[in-house]
Amino acid sequence: MSEAKKTPAEGGEQLMELVKLFEGFTQASTDFAQSYRALEQRIARLSSQLEEQARLLQRTEGFLSSVLTTVPVGIIVVDMDGQIMLFNREAERLTGLKAREVIGGAYGDFFPYDVTEPDSAVFTLTQGTLIDAREKILAVQGGANIPVRFSTVWVYGEDGQQSGVMEVFEDLRTLKEMQERMQRSANLAALGEMAAQVAHELRNPLAGVQGFAQFLIEDITEDHPARTIAEKIITGVKDIEQIASRLLEFTRPLRPALQEVNLHTILTEEVELLRAELQERGSDVTLRLTLPEEEIPVQGDGSLIKQAVLNLLKNSLEACEDGGEIRASLSWDLMRNRVRITVEDDGVGITPENLDKIFNPFFTTRTKGTGLGLSMVKKIVDVHGGDILVRSNEGKGARFVMELPITRIE
Repeated sequence: MSEAKKTPAEGGEQLMELVKLFEGFTQASTDFAQSYRALEQRIARLSSQLEEQARLLQRTEGFLSSVLTTVPVGIIVVDMDGQIMLFNREAERLTGLKAREVIGGAYGDFFPYDVTEPDSAVFTLTQGTLIDAREKILAVQGGANIPVRFSTVWVYGEDGQQSGVMEVFEDLRTLKEMQERMQRSANLAALGEMAAQVAHELRNPLAGVQGFAQFLIEDITEDHPARTIAEKIITGVKDIEQIASRLLEFTRPLRPALQEVNLHTILTEEVELLRAELQERGSDVTLRLTLPEEEIPVQGDGSLIKQAVLNLLKNSLEACEDGGEIRASLSWDLMRNRVRITVEDDGVGITPENLDKIFNPFFTTRTKGTGLGLSMVKKIVDVHGGDILVRSNEGKGARFVMELPITRIE
């Protein structure tokens, strides 16, 4: 059976349908290509944004890491098992431990703690209680103990769950030293007021005793036994009067009269004064003075600086009772804007337990003296805005350095 032949009209209709189908396919391909290009562009933009976010995250992480490393407080982070996960540079400095030694180790392997006492990050881990600004003693390598103030905070993971505890601690040594100096100053001020009151109260009866002793001397002959006793009474009264005067002088506020001061002249005069005293005594102590060539005028109270220098020289002389050498020198530290007046000797030296006491009023290891000489030196240096430093080995002498700020006179 043969197929029916298509008419020309039917063939044209089929061709038109094929053309329409091809045009639709072409349009769809074009739309798809445009959509694909748009998708590519969007993916490129998202990729660029992700790269930028990654770079920003990396910079942020680096910044946070730098902050944690360089912040001037110790930071220890432990995980929920008490293992150390972070140990910053300040923590290394304060404890003497290295991060590579402690990270991954248990907190208790390096720092003793009591889980019942709020003294560590482990307390927060086990008890769930944060610690805020509490003080403790941090035992470090070498056996030293450092006072610190510390706090703890929770560390959270990306899922918002607790992942550890951070302990932050700061060194309190400077603060404690400042508090001790303030307390010592307050104690010395109270002691000074009491000493001034005692000195005032002593003067009236002393004047009466001296007067009666003087009358007694005038009423008796030269060879009378009581005359020697009366003379000793007058000598003793004068000694006590001198001590009372020194007490009053020490307790009186210093008001330096600042003017141009030539330190070369001051040191030369005071050394020559002491050298004349040594010659008069026939002492075996030698005295040496070293001065720089340059003379830099400074502002200060010449009479007070003279008194301080003389007190240091006499202190060294008393330390060299059996002979020795006293060396005085003047030097400049222009980088620090300081002048140094140094007095050193090779006398008996100062014991370690007395080094912190030698500038306290009335402290002395000698049978004679008021113990006010070095105290007055420190008071004079303080009023000039300077520092007094001492270094000594018992039996090998002592070295005192009086540092004063340089103020050039125009």
